[in-house]
Amino acid sequence: MKSKSKKQESSKSAAMLLPKIERKSRTAEVLDALVKMIEAADLQVGDTLPSETLLADQLGVGRSTIREALNRWEGLGLVRRRRGSGTYITANIKSSKGLGSTTTKLEAEGLLRILDVRRTLENEVARRAAQNISDNQIEKMRAAYKKMERLVNEGMRWREADHEFHAVIYEASGNTMFGRVIRDVDDAFHASKVSNSPFEDPVFGFRSVPLHENLCEAIANRDPAAAIAAITTILDLVEQEVRSVSET
Repeated sequence: MKSKSKKQESSKSAAMLLPKIERKSRTAEVLDALVKMIEAADLQVGDTLPSETLLADQLGVGRSTIREALNRWEGLGLVRRRRGSGTYITANIKSSKGLGSTTTKLEAEGLLRILDVRRTLENEVARRAAQNISDNQIEKMRAAYKKMERLVNEGMRWREADHEFHAVIYEASGNTMFGRVIRDVDDAFHASKVSNSPFEDPVFGFRSVPLHENLCEAIANRDPAAAIAAITTILDLVEQEVRSVSET
């Protein structure tokens, strides 16, 4: 383990590895530079990044740009920021060695961590919903699925309909806090993506939409085991798509 003083020295030395950023408002360039710095300085999970002021000075950008960049990484679960203490690395941050960009690779890893959390929560939600759902909620759930299916078939934006579908399931589970936690985690991820992220493409994830019918009917039939199996299949497919995108 590094001592606190050695960690601080290592953090300051790492900043010296950063080049000036030519375009001062480009968060993506800042993040790419930070990845290279982390690799060159061999910073590991638990190490602190240089201060915002030092990063801004070394890169030649404003502190607001540094703050925005680090906020994105925090949303992806790559760093943890502590007021008065600094920014700590919480995941392995490496540049892409394949055809995909480093930004896409890191976004993919953030999304995979979110999916890992969602598996536990969504399984319990599906189980409880299948046990507790009312006839009225079944009607609402089926209507929400049909709406989502129609939007996909018409080539229109469908994600909000997906949220509506799952919101009925969260309600049927008897504890809407499940939905709030999942939505908050998802919102943090979406707010952390770059504007041209492949994970923002309407095509991403649409192959999982037909599988939602199995989840819908398993819950409508009040079959907890089938409901868990259905949500697991959906999340498995989304995970495959995430890994596929990050490797292309």
